Amino acid sequence: MNGLLIDLLGAILLLSGAGSAEELRENEMERFEYYSRNPMPVNQVSRSRMLSSGLFSAYQVAAVCEYRSRSGDILGPTELSLVDGIGPETADALEWFLSFESRLAPGERENGRIRQSLMLRGSARERVGAKAKKGKSDTEKEVAEGVKYHIQIGDRAELFWSTRTTYSDTDFSVGTLSLALNSRRGTRLILGDFAARFGQGLALWSSYSMSGFPSVSAFSRNASGFAPTGSFSPALRGVAADLPLGRWNVGGALAYDSAVPVPVVHASYFGRRGQFGVQALRKEGTVVSADGTIGLGHWTVFGESALSSRLVKENGFLIRRTRLAGMAGVSWAPAYRLKFSALARYYPSDFYSPYAGAPRSASKVSDEEGLSFGAQWRKAEITLDAARHPAKGTRHFKGILSVAPEFSTGCLNVCSSLRLTERFRPEDTIPWRHELRSDVKLSCGAFSASCRAHLVKCRNTGVLVYAEPGMAIPASGESKLRFSVFLRGTLFRAESWDDRIYCYERDLPGAFTVPAYYGRGWSLSVLAGLHYARQRLTLRASVLRQAVDSRHDTSEIKLQYQIDF
Repeated sequence: MNGLLIDLLGAILLLSGAGSAEELRENEMERFEYYSRNPMPVNQVSRSRMLSSGLFSAYQVAAVCEYRSRSGDILGPTELSLVDGIGPETADALEWFLSFESRLAPGERENGRIRQSLMLRGSARERVGAKAKKGKSDTEKEVAEGVKYHIQIGDRAELFWSTRTTYSDTDFSVGTLSLALNSRRGTRLILGDFAARFGQGLALWSSYSMSGFPSVSAFSRNASGFAPTGSFSPALRGVAADLPLGRWNVGGALAYDSAVPVPVVHASYFGRRGQFGVQALRKEGTVVSADGTIGLGHWTVFGESALSSRLVKENGFLIRRTRLAGMAGVSWAPAYRLKFSALARYYPSDFYSPYAGAPRSASKVSDEEGLSFGAQWRKAEITLDAARHPAKGTRHFKGILSVAPEFSTGCLNVCSSLRLTERFRPEDTIPWRHELRSDVKLSCGAFSASCRAHLVKCRNTGVLVYAEPGMAIPASGESKLRFSVFLRGTLFRAESWDDRIYCYERDLPGAFTVPAYYGRGWSLSVLAGLHYARQRLTLRASVLRQAVDSRHDTSEIKLQYQIDF
């Protein structure tokens, strides 16, 4: 396994394919945070449960099921790394979200243990405008609240419920309500809110999707089918069902995101060496797609093609417009930490797919022709992407080079990274955007420190630097008390919006903060957590001060209580 233990954020980045936390989304962080608190027992769950988690690709799920049937229980991350298609680095990342309890003995009754968790969250924010800085009344005070509840009865049923208010929407709604019922044979029924991820996303991908190619892992998707969700921002609402038939899985859904229900049907085949599927949906038009992923030793070939058809009004007449879109890719991993990937895509300008989330560079899944290439060697990685948008008459070129060496001496671990991003859009008024970012993280026992220097050159120049010392004291002896605290100070200067800098910040568990720093000023934040047994109390306080009168000063405090029982 790796010499240095991967941290939670690093595990999320590796499994999601993101190159940095700034490229993630709130619902993705919520999903991973849930599995970090409720690890999935990889030896006990069904194939469909592994798929719906989104932690594995279909190829990896088939390999895990084959390994379990041939060799028995997977006893830990080291043995998991031996499963075809996973490897040491992925196993290190999965260790955050899996448990390795043995399967039930023959004749033993299924574990019906009930697990519950409750989360309560509240926050208050004060924004001081330009007039208030000059002694006039221009202050906004806002509050927001949130609640999450989850109950799981063994592997048979689970219920998610969450609701919240925001600073802009102060009224509570029904929120997210998702009930999943599972049979012993793997049949699943989901009522309420659910996520749907199929193929490479050309027809149906209702969850998080990156807009570019920040890493080699971002070239392909890990389809997970229908899955319940506890996210504050659900994707689809209605009813969905899956029925396993040997190596086949068939299912369908009715989604009600408008007055007219959206029917969805799918069928997937999972083999030892790959997965193939077809899916179709109808909403103002029809979309049908076919996808496949094949593993051939060190090679993986993947792709999807989709056909859309709908009536459109043109010159006063209704005509049927049919378009074919497609994407195909290949990856080659000849050795550990050595990987190459390539991807070609074609999305016509009139392609209709209301729930698409396929890989893309600078547009929705339409009006784009592109080629991408990526290579990874140990801790160095490069991705290159070129795209053309015929209808708009524009082009887009982007390259990302990152190096992340790490080493340890005694109790001191040092993880550093350097990332260079070059973007070129010939038809833009300002065609070039240069970006250089350097991060260093030090850790020694319970203490850690991280810092960043970020430079952007586009219209003018943007600069951001921060330092964040912290400590996390684990429970010792018979004590069940744990404590952590992190303090961050940030300085920034980005006079133009084109030079803005996005910077991920620690927040409450399950929450996600990536502010866009723009203007001139500083910020200070503190995050403190107190854990006792199954209870966790977290406090975050922050202030942002702008030297530019036209920009708001902001103060915010957040408090979250969570209990597992």
